[in-house]
Order: sequence, then structure tokens, then C-alpha cells
Amino acid sequence: MKKLTIISSVILSSLLILTGCGSNSSKKSNVTSKVKVVKQSSSKKSQKGVAKKKSGSLWNNDKDSHLEDFMKQWGEVMNQTYTKYDGTNNIQTASGMNYPQDFNSATVNGQNVSMAWDKKGTGKNDYNVVAIYNYNKSSSSSITYAFTLADGEPIVLVNEGSGNNWSETKNKSLKENFVNIFDGKATHVEKPKVSSSSSTKSSSSTKATEDLGEGRGGYVTTPEAMRGTWYSKCESGMTKLVISEHEIAYTDSNGQSGRTILYKKTIPTPTQVSEKEIDAKREWGDARYANIRGLQYINILGWYQSAGAGAYYAAHTEEIDGSRVPIIVEGGGAEAWTSAVYYPSEDLANQQGDTKFEDLHYYQ
Repeated sequence: MKKLTIISSVILSSLLILTGCGSNSSKKSNVTSKVKVVKQSSSKKSQKGVAKKKSGSLWNNDKDSHLEDFMKQWGEVMNQTYTKYDGTNNIQTASGMNYPQDFNSATVNGQNVSMAWDKKGTGKNDYNVVAIYNYNKSSSSSITYAFTLADGEPIVLVNEGSGNNWSETKNKSLKENFVNIFDGKATHVEKPKVSSSSSTKSSSSTKATEDLGEGRGGYVTTPEAMRGTWYSKCESGMTKLVISEHEIAYTDSNGQSGRTILYKKTIPTPTQVSEKEIDAKREWGDARYANIRGLQYINILGWYQSAGAGAYYAAHTEEIDGSRVPIIVEGGGAEAWTSAVYYPSEDLANQQGDTKFEDLHYYQ
């Protein structure tokens, strides 16, 4: 076996480390177009729900009990224990929020909205919250779900960041089963499928704690606020990120693309390895969470990387033209210096260009 000493320049080529954009601006720019809140449900508006709205109630104790039973089963499948809001005492999240009290300052997709607790779901708010469930992942991070009715439609919002910005969950099971409960139909909780240990493909239904073989102790899961398609513009052109539950893919300005699958590494990094082995695991990422200056990053190193800080990605929001806009912050180096900012649309990325934000940490 041909041996070689692993150096950071070789390993970084197998990582999702993108070129950051420089800037001469130190102020936030004004953008003429605002990001609008788009309220979409996973199903069409329920005719049954519309009929009940006329009688003055969309949500009741039976539905609430049904949802509670479902969340217990779903939490067990996800290996998470959720606390339900009891209708009286605020839920205090590990991220520092108190619900439903803090709904009065909440945003959805970075946009100001009216959001409030409403047991019957018939209020005049943009989002009438009929149930709240929270899971504290650690002493400083949490996942909070708000089950809401918006214009009579059942929509599940999630807050998985350090602030008070919400977005519609992308979890198919939560979306579909909340609609079923709202419509008086049966729910179904699917158990995770076990992936083959020889497969390098991630599965959204696989538990993060499963042993996938070859030192992979399961997947590292991205926060829901990070998932989606994001764009960053600099002098060399437009770069695109596509973030899913266990994977980050990119396409750079030259059309070159790649991906990194986020694994929890359970074995030490060898000092010598063949080129063939490095190439075989080029898409494997050694990922972990890192809290740095108030942002919760996912830090990714190459599978055989023995030196260097790797790449950092975090969900964040910034004020642009008076609206709170979700972004992805990319960092690198010893202090996770910001190297690029990704926006939810190409238009916004073009408008922002190389803008630097005052609350982000750039290399001096």
C-alpha cells in the first residue's frame, strides 16, 4: 500500500470549503425588495376545517389529545423527549426563549408576523398557535415546534436556532400527521429504516445514533433552519449550497459540484493512508456542532483530516431593508472567520454582493 502523510491541503480538497467573498463595505445595505412571508401548507385547505370555523372552533380537546399521543410516539422514534405547553406556564427553552410569551416578537422566515397562543385556533393572528412542544438538545440549544392554524390551514412551524425566527418544518411526518389530526384522520409513525453499513448515502429516516460501520457512528443532523437552497455572490460568480438533513452539496461559479455527507466519527484519524482510500471517502465528512460567538455552527473536517480547522456553517438572520432575513454563514480558520454569506435567493445574493454585517466575525 502506498503510504503518504496526510496534510491539510490534501484533505481540504475533499471538504466542502468554499471561497469566501471579500468586501469593502462595513455597513448593512438597503435592499429594495423585501422577503415576504409565504404561508404554505402541506395539503390543500381542509373543507372540514372551513366548515368548523363557522361554528367558532377549529381545535378541540380530542384533537389536542390525539396530537399529544402522536408526539410521544414520534419523539420515541426520533430519540427525543418533548415537553408540551400546559396552557398556563411558559415553556422555557434551552435557547433562552419563553413560549407562548415570546410569540409577540417572533418572526417567520425573517418577516414580522402576528403569532399568538389561541386554544381554539380561530383568532385573527397570522399564526394561531394551538400546541407547543419543546425538546432541549443541550444546555444551550433546543428544538421547538408550534402547531398553528393560519387562515384555517394546519401549519407546523419550527424554531431550532438561538433567536426567535421560525420557519415551516420540512419534516414530512409532522406536516402530514398534523393535517390528519386536524381532519380527524388516523396518524402513522414510521420507524427509521436501517441503512447498509457499506452505503455512503444518507437517509433522512436513519437515527443519528446508529452504527453505519467503518467508524461512522450515525449521521449528524443539520438544524431545520439550515435546510434548503442558498446562494452567495462574489467577484468570481455565484455559488450555490443545497443543505439537506445529513448532507451539504455545492456548485461553484465554474459549475464544479460536490457534496459532503455528515457523519459522527468514532475512530481516531490514522497518520498514514493510501490515496485510493482517501479518494474512496472523499465525500465523507467528520462533523460536529460548535457554539462560537453565539452562533451554532456545524464544523466539518475531511474524513482523514489531521490538521486545520475545517469548514463551519451556521443558520443566522440579518436585518435587510427593515426585514429579518434568514442566511447561512460560512466560516473557516482557527476562529471560524466569516468567509461567505448565503441568501435564500439569487436576486438577494446579487443585491447584497460583498456586504459585510456588523455582528459577524471577519478576518482582519
